[in-house]
Amino acid sequence: MTARKNKITTYLQKIRPIDRFENNFIRHNETIFDNSQNKVDQILIEMTNMQPNHIAISHFLRVFSKVHDAQFVGYQTDIDLNLLNKFKSNIFNLKTKKIYKSFGVNKFLKPEVSIYKILANHLTNKLLSEINSKSDLINLIVDDIWVGDLIYDQYLGFYKVPTVNIKSEEFRKILFKFCILYYYWKDICLKKNIKAFLISHSCYFAGLPARIAISLDIPVYLVNIQQIYYLSKKNTTPFLEHYLYKNDFEKLDISTKNKAIEKARGRLKLIFEGSTDVDQSYIKYTAYSQKKVLSKILRNKSHVKILIASHSFHDSPNTLGKALFPDFFEWLQFLGELSKKTDYEWYLKTHPGIDNFDKKTINDFISRYNKIILIPNTTSHHQLIEEGINILLTVHGSIGIEYAAKNITVINASLHNPHISYDFNIHPKSKEELENKIFNLKNYVNKNLFSEDVYKCYYMKYLHDNQNIFFSNFKDIEKQMGGWYALFSSEIYNYWMNFCTPDIQNKIDLNLKKFILSGEYKLKSPSW
Repeated sequence: MTARKNKITTYLQKIRPIDRFENNFIRHNETIFDNSQNKVDQILIEMTNMQPNHIAISHFLRVFSKVHDAQFVGYQTDIDLNLLNKFKSNIFNLKTKKIYKSFGVNKFLKPEVSIYKILANHLTNKLLSEINSKSDLINLIVDDIWVGDLIYDQYLGFYKVPTVNIKSEEFRKILFKFCILYYYWKDICLKKNIKAFLISHSCYFAGLPARIAISLDIPVYLVNIQQIYYLSKKNTTPFLEHYLYKNDFEKLDISTKNKAIEKARGRLKLIFEGSTDVDQSYIKYTAYSQKKVLSKILRNKSHVKILIASHSFHDSPNTLGKALFPDFFEWLQFLGELSKKTDYEWYLKTHPGIDNFDKKTINDFISRYNKIILIPNTTSHHQLIEEGINILLTVHGSIGIEYAAKNITVINASLHNPHISYDFNIHPKSKEELENKIFNLKNYVNKNLFSEDVYKCYYMKYLHDNQNIFFSNFKDIEKQMGGWYALFSSEIYNYWMNFCTPDIQNKIDLNLKKFILSGEYKLKSPSW
């Protein structure tokens, strides 16, 4: 009932009349953007309902069009094969289109996909004959373009399930839709006048046009209110900077390094004191409450006490790249089977913000693996650590830094994790190596992997590159509005218009132009 209510609320928000903040934003845009459309070359722009990104996209376009003279063309990231859904989608997007028109997007793609159905059906059958396992799917390449992760995560996200059933009718439907989109975007990208793509998302099917464009040497820019990336054949996806954390930190001068370590130490101290408003703004609930439950959580049956930190199963598990397992559920199943063969104490704790879909999956899992004890997700990590947890298992969670700071051994299940530059976590290179380490965990208890690298990594991940691209102090705006989730309302337009003086606009323009001309991978800490 709650899910249905939320769906209805979302629909009503999409079709409600334009409010005063939106109206003011539209009028503001119309005074500063060039709406002329007599241009042959085109920049294709992903349309999103996220208000903060409207600010980022519009002003990036303003500068980009001066560097590369072209017409702005908006597009939807998905298509509706059902006529009724297509009609509803057009109704819901009326307001979004009006906002995009205000900053010069006067043309919108209208996909005619029926012409691709025969081709798509043939490709679907061909791919189905080649996909005999989840591993085949995650590694799927079409015309030298890796697309398996996009299909995999789209299935999980669309159906809100923990893993993929490659034999199901649902999978065939997802694959068929992918094939239609593939042919459609391939045709679009092969047109000679497409000069660039501007995207908000690189995952799910939303990431498909970018993958195809990059394969054809069309520049792609991922733009949002906090980050801007330039994607190319050299760096095909965003968020890859963690591979260089160690090298980039060593390039800093001695004074900056010392200050960075102290700053990171202070931030982690705040997290351990129970603060949620530190550097992960989306965190609603602390995992480090000072309160303890009255009864003891851990048993004293084994020297090895493992905590599994589970992930959201359907929330794009492959965003950072391929892990040792195609999804979080496969990793959990793997651990479940190993639990049967060991005499360790096994515990599992979910994130405090777990949704109902994941709760059902976790409960089903626990019922099948009775050696693994589910800990209430409100239990403080302080209590678990105090009672003796000495091994932490995660795929690539931020808890890998937090537990390492407490000198507890952390074993990741992905080489594409934010801590990969350093050795304060253990990074098995294969399932076999992971299994071997788990069977020999007595060698890893009290391993003493802690070093100041923990603070260096934290600094590089959260503090080195500021998010002040469109606001001189983005974190301050976030606090003024009431936190991360409050940003996603039309009220942010008001904050933006009060902030954006001509002088401020010139500074933003200079930073953006410098980045566009540089060809660098990421816009880092622009000057103000």
